[in-house]
Amino acid sequence: MGKEWDTVPFYKQLKDKIAADIASGQLKQGDKLPSERDLADQFQISRMTARNAIAILEREGFVERRIGVGTFIARQRIEMDFVTFNSFTKTMLEKGLVPGTKKLHVRKDKAQAALATQLGIEEGEEIIVIRRLRMANAQPMCVEESLIPYRFCPGIEAYIADDVSLYRILEEQYGIVLIGADQYMQVVMPDEEERKLLKIKKELPCLLLEAIAYEQGGRAIEYSRSTTRSDRVKFYTRLNLDQ
Repeated sequence: MGKEWDTVPFYKQLKDKIAADIASGQLKQGDKLPSERDLADQFQISRMTARNAIAILEREGFVERRIGVGTFIARQRIEMDFVTFNSFTKTMLEKGLVPGTKKLHVRKDKAQAALATQLGIEEGEEIIVIRRLRMANAQPMCVEESLIPYRFCPGIEAYIADDVSLYRILEEQYGIVLIGADQYMQVVMPDEEERKLLKIKKELPCLLLEAIAYEQGGRAIEYSRSTTRSDRVKFYTRLNLDQ
């Protein structure tokens, strides 16, 4: 590592170099990294320094350790803007990915008290519950459930199908255009059904994204909750300093 890096800690130099090689495509998903000993010999650093660099790369999602096998370049996470309100379909298309949707079930139900408060409707009002598996390039990304007052979209169950955008249905069939949402995110452990649908290991936590979506004028239309694979997606936001 060159003289221009003399003031940068060795572990960070190594971490940044590997991250840059991943970004450039020199290192690809599934490639195996040299062992800590080999990295130490190659860059003339200690094994502890190499270990620290790999630990940071693992924590940031660049690599994954496989016990007894080695360290490999991980599948890179899809960045999703936590602030900008977009449909899943539009977001995946903007990332150059092929969105996919599998209908799991569509059923009618009655609004419980908490949901009624969130949507500004009467407790017990009829709602439609739409549960779907969302995919990117045929890989499962999240299990999503949408709850909408049925009077806003009577007969919508006839339009819900695989690979059909819910927001497009609302717009084209009911004249409802969603323009924004209040969103909340937390880390959760998926239940057994979600693990099977998302094809994840039992110990992998997921990101639960809850949203209340509004149309022009502020009327709440949809409450949704999405259980998302934490190893496939990372959310970001840009903050401006209020001076």
